[in-house]
Amino acid sequence: MLYGQAQTVEVLVLDRESRPVFGARVEVKSAQGVISTAETDQKGHVAFPQLQPGRYGILASKDGFEPLQKGEIDLSQPGSVAIELTLVPALAHHESVEVTATADAVQQGSSTPNQVSMRTAKELPGRPATVTDALPLVPGVVRSPTGDLQISGVGEHRSALIVNSADVTDPATGQFGLTVPIDSVESLRVFQTPFLAEYGRFSSGLVSVETRRGGDEWKWEINDPLPDFRIRSYHLRGLRDASPRLNAEGPLIKGKLYFSEGLEYEVRNIEIHTLPFPFNQQKKAGVNSFGQFDWIASSTNLVTATVHIAPQRLGYVNLDYFNPQSTVPDASTHNYTATFADRFTLAGGLLENTVSVTRFDANVWGQGPDDLTITPWGNRGNYFAQQNRNASREGWSPSYTFAPLNRLGVHSFKVGSYLAWSSDEGEVHEHPINILDGISRLLERISFFGGRPFQMSDTEYAFFGQDHWSISSRLAADLGIRTESQVVSHSFRVAPRAGIAWVPFANTGTVVRLGFGFFYDRVPLDVYSFNHYPRQIVTMFDENGNVSAGPFFYLNALGLVNTRGPLVFHQNVQGNFSPRAATGDIQVEQTVTRVLKLRVGYLRSISTGLVTMNPMTPDPVTNIGVNELSGSGDSRYRQFELTARVQPSEKYQAFFSYVRNRAHGDLNEFANYLGSFPLAIIRPNQYGRLPGDLPSRFLAWGTAQLPMGFRISPILEYRDGFSYSEMDAAQHYAGIPNGNRYRNFLSLDSRFSKDVKVNAKYTVRLSMSSYNLTNHFNPEAVHYNIADSAFGIFFGGRGRRFTADFDVLF
Repeated sequence: MLYGQAQTVEVLVLDRESRPVFGARVEVKSAQGVISTAETDQKGHVAFPQLQPGRYGILASKDGFEPLQKGEIDLSQPGSVAIELTLVPALAHHESVEVTATADAVQQGSSTPNQVSMRTAKELPGRPATVTDALPLVPGVVRSPTGDLQISGVGEHRSALIVNSADVTDPATGQFGLTVPIDSVESLRVFQTPFLAEYGRFSSGLVSVETRRGGDEWKWEINDPLPDFRIRSYHLRGLRDASPRLNAEGPLIKGKLYFSEGLEYEVRNIEIHTLPFPFNQQKKAGVNSFGQFDWIASSTNLVTATVHIAPQRLGYVNLDYFNPQSTVPDASTHNYTATFADRFTLAGGLLENTVSVTRFDANVWGQGPDDLTITPWGNRGNYFAQQNRNASREGWSPSYTFAPLNRLGVHSFKVGSYLAWSSDEGEVHEHPINILDGISRLLERISFFGGRPFQMSDTEYAFFGQDHWSISSRLAADLGIRTESQVVSHSFRVAPRAGIAWVPFANTGTVVRLGFGFFYDRVPLDVYSFNHYPRQIVTMFDENGNVSAGPFFYLNALGLVNTRGPLVFHQNVQGNFSPRAATGDIQVEQTVTRVLKLRVGYLRSISTGLVTMNPMTPDPVTNIGVNELSGSGDSRYRQFELTARVQPSEKYQAFFSYVRNRAHGDLNEFANYLGSFPLAIIRPNQYGRLPGDLPSRFLAWGTAQLPMGFRISPILEYRDGFSYSEMDAAQHYAGIPNGNRYRNFLSLDSRFSKDVKVNAKYTVRLSMSSYNLTNHFNPEAVHYNIADSAFGIFFGGRGRRFTADFDVLF
């Protein structure tokens, strides 16, 4: 948003979903009457310069919306004035409701994201503290049993996370890391098909976060100020969690410099219910701080600087029934990000420059030096991998949006580029792994040799051009092309994209959106560090403990891609990877009434060139094999989505979604073996269900204001169970990989709250949350090994439970 200087008023008109309203009529009134009138542009902006000192009123109106008036705007003193107005749909004053499709429906273009209201998310029983905590509220995003996010059926390393247009993913792994505190978020949008060419470096989805700036008045908010204690058998058994959050915002220099800060301190002892107390405590402690400064340099220039600091200490990572405390690692991570953004109005357009610096540090270690022993009924010993790494990225994203061009409609052209320099350095050490059968006989031993420090670097560059072409009030097209390159991958990629938004019938409220495009993943640097990892020595044993095969020596190598797509150009060298997806979708939106909006959509994505781990059979003469990272992986994703949004007023809103998807592909994705917590066993690559494959998922959540100031916020989820694989005693696949499913999941949670005003300054929000109100059995684990005497038994479900908390509002 741009802001005016003294005697200038800048107005931003939005709908209640925070989307710009195009063509709204805005009037400036004085005591003498209307002195100026203008209409908002495609971004919902309109400016009134050179107003004389005095007091004014603003009136905004548009067909289909209730008029909104804001009075007593004081321009008697120097300083800029920015007005943000939110229009709500017009109320029906007769028995039938006539729905009119207007130009703003197509101005949103072919790429419409799923959005989450931060205010609503914070009122739900899960109480999300960060962006990643809130993402499972979005259709097409789920959290797997291991805690990993699955976006469009695949892991987060194939998606991008941008905060205020800056890439904040880990350069080494592609993971999101500890994300921005939710109290600092203004808007959270998830694109599964962003056909605008300005977006890149992903093949699955895009998470876009815009953060809050300080307002004209100082505001303070404290959430969860008191710790929760663990009570067992009516005795105090220590701290369960403490997560106080402070949010502060306001003007440092009124009309010029604004500040906002979201700060969270977190200590959690997470109880794993499949293990006995007190050996079931997974620990987490850290600080998550996000600060933002906004400087209104002039009527045409806004400067924003942000700093995100997130050190974290993790204890007993990935703790579960089969991996008790001794077998899982501890970790220490540090995430630091700073951004500087400059927005300048130039020649009727907008020039934007964003500079970012990101650093991810990670140290992972086991509980001791013992070998890791894997058995059909559970593991013992110590975690096998120890690593330390430091990854960083410096990025620059300049872009220019031209003034609208009226030629065969209205064209909004935008061009830009992305330049980034990244590095990853560190070292990995690994301990031996022993695999035992059902009667504790040694079947296989994996030891390691070699390994050396690595230091990788890369330069990325991308260029894009796009046009949002408003052909008429009922038809708009998005056309664009993007080129990307990574020096380390020796490849150059071209990504054309196109989409349309179309209102086929007047006065019906129907909008059709469809598009198709090519998308390319960035290849994380840990892929190119793999040949510096320790190498495996595998030895097989018979029932008497004698060597039956081996030892086999496995080298680490990067594969060579000999084939290329029509839009990919690369050199014939090892590691010339270009993971990509061809994705298309169609959506139909229908405004049924003023309170009900429906959307139905179908998406299909075909991914090729994915980086996968492929163990190659050892040579029978030399006993030397290869664990190769190749660029030959594939995946397929299909999704049908039906959503409904009901909002009769600001006091009541509800969201319903049903998603049916199918996600199949190569199972040995590199992220399973090269991340911060790699898997111990490298199995032959198989093609099958991916972890995010969920044939059916129904999700509903909302908020409602009750009498006497009470408020209720329920959330209901029903879905198919996640897939899992059966294993034999040697830890080989027994049957079809990921051919089995957990039981269907059902959970009804709710939060009941009331604000109690202590005095004119302080308000206390009291709340009680309930979880799994139906007491449905949702197992957390299953005995999956056919050599386990308890094979096939699901266990670890949590029953009905309640918690209470309070927040302090200033």
